[in-house]
Amino acid sequence: MSGTPLHHILRVRSSDDLTYVSPGLMDEIVVNANQLENSIQATTACLWRTTLPFSVDPVLWRFQEPAWTRNDDGETKRNYKRLGLAYGKGTGITLGAVPLLQAVGTDEQWRMIARNAVAYQRDRLRNVSTQLELLADLRDLDPVRLVAPSLVAYSPQEDRINRLMIEAAAEEAQTSVAVEVVVPDERLTDRSDLWQMIEALPVDYVSAYLVWTPKVTEGQLLRDHEMFAVLLRMISELSARGIAVGHQYANYTVAALHDFGLSSVTHHLGWVDKGEPVEVQGIAIRSCQTYVPGVRHSIRFNEAAGLGRDLGPQEYAERYCECTFCSGMFETGHPLDLLLETQTFTMKNGRERHTPTSRAVGANTWHYLLSRRNEVEAFSLRPAVAVIEAAIERASALNRGSDVARLGHLASEIQSA
Repeated sequence: MSGTPLHHILRVRSSDDLTYVSPGLMDEIVVNANQLENSIQATTACLWRTTLPFSVDPVLWRFQEPAWTRNDDGETKRNYKRLGLAYGKGTGITLGAVPLLQAVGTDEQWRMIARNAVAYQRDRLRNVSTQLELLADLRDLDPVRLVAPSLVAYSPQEDRINRLMIEAAAEEAQTSVAVEVVVPDERLTDRSDLWQMIEALPVDYVSAYLVWTPKVTEGQLLRDHEMFAVLLRMISELSARGIAVGHQYANYTVAALHDFGLSSVTHHLGWVDKGEPVEVQGIAIRSCQTYVPGVRHSIRFNEAAGLGRDLGPQEYAERYCECTFCSGMFETGHPLDLLLETQTFTMKNGRERHTPTSRAVGANTWHYLLSRRNEVEAFSLRPAVAVIEAAIERASALNRGSDVARLGHLASEIQSA
């Protein structure tokens, strides 16, 4: 077990997320650069109100995928247009008009994009005016780390470009930079190619490796021994270099890898596991799912009601959830009354479906964030197997045999690693 606590980072993807930024519920926040451009004043005001350290994710890889940057009319979205202008300054390139690899033609252009992305992170928040400027003693908004921009590493072509950008980013930063290691699922299965990529990652001028494996869900990690073993080995080998290793879209299973050198976990406020794909996900109606700490994953409202509705305060805390939001709700009623509150939505085809109310969405967000915080603290204080064994006892008390087996499998993977 690592002697260093697991560092807990919340990813801010929208202005709504700013509501949940609170010291004590996380150790740091990371703001997506497109969100910064989408709502610069609200984000700045939030950062001034909190003492939490922050960083900015340059999300350069989104310019690889035109669907991220374009609206329904095929035009570049305004926030990405501003971001593209900042990153493309001095290159003669308009980022966002075509896929990035088609737009950039020279190594020097890649280096300039990297330097611009670092300058953006360092300088963007320095001259933003809000009404809070009238207050005294506002802190300087300097990010706690600078991140080298990166591409999703589909092939050695992107590997080479990423190394160019890491070097240029460190030159601009005049200090070590965090390096994003973005490995798509199809590349995880080609072991020789993957380890060549990992071995070629620089060590000098690197402050942290930030791992992300798009499309790899928690369920896949638990079903596929080889995929779990690859992720564990990747984290172990990178941490053996003496450099901090974080995961950019972590879950409960990933947090268990703290014992193997994982130093930080980042997650956003969506509690339904979709594997965080690279591709744009269309706007969808919220499904009626809630995070259940008693089984360590999200389940549908009707299942959750069957597990927790009849539990009193003590049994609910012991079996279902011990977060402070839920325990506080027992003062006025049952927490599931609000967490599972639904409304009827009529679709264009006339069909009706249930979706959580806005009150339920807010309640579930607090509940999920508090529950995730409890999990991070547990993995920080105790060996992963001990934490998972306690979770198995809770799942057993809820009579969830499938989840007992699921968590038991995770414990076995950790023990045999």
